[in-house]
Amino acid sequence: MWTPALPSPRPLLAGLLRRTAALARGALDWLVPPACLGCRRPLTEPRTLCGECWRGLELVTPPICDITGSPLAYDAGPGARSRELRWNHPLYEKARAATVFNDMSRRLVHQLKYHDVPGVAALMARLMAPAVRDVTDGADILVPMPLHPRRLAARRFNQAVMIADRLSPLVGVPVARDVVRRVRHTRTQVGLSRDERSDNLHRAFAVPDPARIAGKVVVLVDDVLTTGASADAVALTLKDAGAAAVRVAVFARLVPGDREPA
Repeated sequence: MWTPALPSPRPLLAGLLRRTAALARGALDWLVPPACLGCRRPLTEPRTLCGECWRGLELVTPPICDITGSPLAYDAGPGARSRELRWNHPLYEKARAATVFNDMSRRLVHQLKYHDVPGVAALMARLMAPAVRDVTDGADILVPMPLHPRRLAARRFNQAVMIADRLSPLVGVPVARDVVRRVRHTRTQVGLSRDERSDNLHRAFAVPDPARIAGKVVVLVDDVLTTGASADAVALTLKDAGAAAVRVAVFARLVPGDREPA
């Protein structure tokens, strides 16, 4: 006797959870007066910054390095590249960032990562969308930088997933969670050199189902790009598993002191 296949309850449950979260955020906006996401000063509009905090952000604008996305001191023409590439060439194709990692962008990253301030991920995604078009155009999937389960349990959420979920509808590229997993718990990367970070991340990532990325252009999404060691480790893992190309999109990136093009 033929029995019709029933739809999986997971998509329905996920949709219900998203709608519930949206309603909760709306209720919170109504109950709690809007405040600046950077300094918590009262505002008339929710999920934005006050004038002073906006001025504190250094947006990444052309001219930039064609590979790293770092701002350059002057326009050296199409395909200009940073001198940084002489000693720090990435394993991904190219990266783009919305802002330079400075005091203001660091504050926003901490508000999201450690304090779970509502609206920060949405603001980051809005700033990223036009800045990362070079890497999202023609891409197949957005892949959030994964956290190890132990760190995820301690933090309760992955900030890269939150950013990717909000960036996805703005750039028209779907999010693919769990495509790459962090399988080895590593010590924090803060304070480590690039070589130390690379050693720390050796075999830290894995792709459980290579068929999901075979031949695809993948955009790795994260909050901050510093030395690029984590992005390199994930890019290498994805390429070894069959990805056609790996690009990187972040909210903020650390910029080397030397901005002269090569």
